[in-house]
Amino acid sequence: METIINILEFLWVLLQVILIFNFLILVHEWGHFLAARWRGLHVEKFQIWFGPAIWKKTYNGVQYGIGCIPAGGFVALPQMAPMEMLEGKTDGEKPLAPISPLDKIIVAFAGPLFSFGLACVFALVVWGVKKPMTEPATSSVIGYIAPEMPAAQSGLKIGDRITAIDGSPVSVFAAPVDSVIERIVFSEGDTIEVTVERDGEEKPLTFSVGFQKEERTGIFNRSDTRKIGIGPAFTPLVEQLIPGSPAEQAGIQEGDIIRQLNSEKVYTLGQIVDWVKENPTGEAAITVERGGKLLPDVFTMTPAKPVYPEKADPVLGMVWGEVTTLERPNPIGEIKQSSTALFRMLSALFSKKSDIDVSHMSGPLMIGKSYFQMLKGEDGWRMALWFSILLNVNLAILNLMPLPVLDGGHITMALIEGVTRRPVRFRVLEYIQAGAALALIGLMLYISVLDGKGIAKDASEPEPEAKVPPTEYRFK
Repeated sequence: METIINILEFLWVLLQVILIFNFLILVHEWGHFLAARWRGLHVEKFQIWFGPAIWKKTYNGVQYGIGCIPAGGFVALPQMAPMEMLEGKTDGEKPLAPISPLDKIIVAFAGPLFSFGLACVFALVVWGVKKPMTEPATSSVIGYIAPEMPAAQSGLKIGDRITAIDGSPVSVFAAPVDSVIERIVFSEGDTIEVTVERDGEEKPLTFSVGFQKEERTGIFNRSDTRKIGIGPAFTPLVEQLIPGSPAEQAGIQEGDIIRQLNSEKVYTLGQIVDWVKENPTGEAAITVERGGKLLPDVFTMTPAKPVYPEKADPVLGMVWGEVTTLERPNPIGEIKQSSTALFRMLSALFSKKSDIDVSHMSGPLMIGKSYFQMLKGEDGWRMALWFSILLNVNLAILNLMPLPVLDGGHITMALIEGVTRRPVRFRVLEYIQAGAALALIGLMLYISVLDGKGIAKDASEPEPEAKVPPTEYRFK
């Protein structure tokens, strides 16, 4: 019965992802459709997804359909440009009057405009329902430093608050722009300058930190990004206690926040996990915050090995939770942040000094996976709404790039026609569109292969902890 419920839950989330994707495509193409009708263009097809239609129906002279290649969509407008490779052959039953460059620009621009408008609508909705914010999105405090990584050798310490990366101000650990992770990934020097504020120090301290990245092996492997070996601070919140565990016997309660371990301040649960691994028989003196107050009593306990599962390592018996708050983000700020994130990505993509390349781009598979993971969470629908802002801004801006097949390419061709007073020769335009279509399909297939390999790798990797959930541990 449990397996059936899990399958149904999976299918329900998958259905939501498909509906969201199609809705975003529908709105973009609807912009082209309405603009074409307004300007008097002949509309032949309105199709979601590319390729031959697996379903189609003609209504008021327009063929509506769903293609067999699950990516994108189109409105077939024979008066705009030859697009037979992606949209199929036109009926060719009657000659169509030429349209002005202005009409072409308006129709081409309408799709990105509708996508951008939808992003604005999502931004207002997110402001209304609030956005879930975890600690990495609200703080830049270092909570973990990995041993044998560059940060561990640089002089950085747990508890340092990062204020700048390579001179660029940062205030949060994880965000699309102006965050610690973003600035490290997009850094271009041989070392990374990390500026921090440290308790007791009057002036900020700056450390020159190296980085690590795995070398790419083969064209069909995604390149690694720069890492220095630091993690954000997380409030060590005790969400659950394993019955009979050392923590429960010592008097720790659900909802407690661990503030000190053996007189050392605790910034993240990783400190506690690492201590237990290094001291499986040691004594832990823990100070907790309960109900907003620091308790004077110190709780003493020793890690213990559970009876079940047999191969489990000694543990204290606390299951950690995550502190999440709901905040109202500025709608204009969200749009600006999404736009900035894309422009920085494109800038890094074309920079000779950057480690970012085409393999770091994400296609429908990885975007779908992101939606899927969000929608599985408790506040997943809120995160999905926020992610849709970013995705629609990307869809609008990328489609305005002056490349054939894209909306920006149609606008560029129309501008050339307006300046030269004559349209680009049909045969020349046909070859340009066909070549660009092949290149676009090839890029999409390449990114999809990388996405598929990444998803398969994530699915095949073992769980970081024991496969048995901690709440099912049993002690004597």
